[in-house]
Amino acid sequence: MNKYEKLAEKFAKQEKVIGTMMTTASTLMLEALNRDELDFILFDAEHGIFDTQNVVPMLQITRLLGLPAIVRAQDSAYHLIAKAIDMGADGVMIPRVESCEQLRTAVDGLLFAPQGRKGCGGHGQMRRGEKYADFAKTRFLLPQIESPKGIEALPEMLDAFGEYISAVIIGPYDLSIMVGTPLDIASPEMMQAIKTVFDTCNARGKSCGIFCDNAALAAKYRKMGCNVLWTGCEKDFMLRGYRQEMEALLSIQ
Repeated sequence: MNKYEKLAEKFAKQEKVIGTMMTTASTLMLEALNRDELDFILFDAEHGIFDTQNVVPMLQITRLLGLPAIVRAQDSAYHLIAKAIDMGADGVMIPRVESCEQLRTAVDGLLFAPQGRKGCGGHGQMRRGEKYADFAKTRFLLPQIESPKGIEALPEMLDAFGEYISAVIIGPYDLSIMVGTPLDIASPEMMQAIKTVFDTCNARGKSCGIFCDNAALAAKYRKMGCNVLWTGCEKDFMLRGYRQEMEALLSIQ
């Protein structure tokens, strides 16, 4: 079983999924981050530097590594989603999802008819040896919940589009702003919002997760009921190691 099939299985069974993110276009760093235990890597086209052109070398590396790659699109728009898949992304994360209409657009860009309306083309659309009939089995849709409106609409969205959704992901910092406690991701309002999303997903047998700054937060959220631990990014990992090494150097007498 390859890692694409394994990730699909983990999502379906609500098993623990480990992912991380890249915000810079370093193919060397990408290769260094690859591990057998890493289930997916995400390229941030919402807040990071990536677009559907400069992400291509990164997607080529992940394809060669056999590592599932998710692109976080700027918005739920057909051209942003379909183009990412054409270029070799294995799935998309969609920010600020609050309606079934946004999910309809996402599915249309991600999958061929009859499930969606994706046009057929692109150098990275199909993996080597992949059959057309298997395409939808390992293409991943991760909508982000980042507002009270999104939380309120979540049951309806899962009932209507749950079969296409791989996992529901919370964007904690945007959500903290929208619930009225800006950047305080541990406020009572946030804890209740997070719990509501996790409970809603678990009640429907749907994988769910949240961005985690570090492993300690990942462990906390895991206990609250999520199974997708999308944790850190290459810049943060580097800076943590750099700060630790500098502190050790400064302590030398």
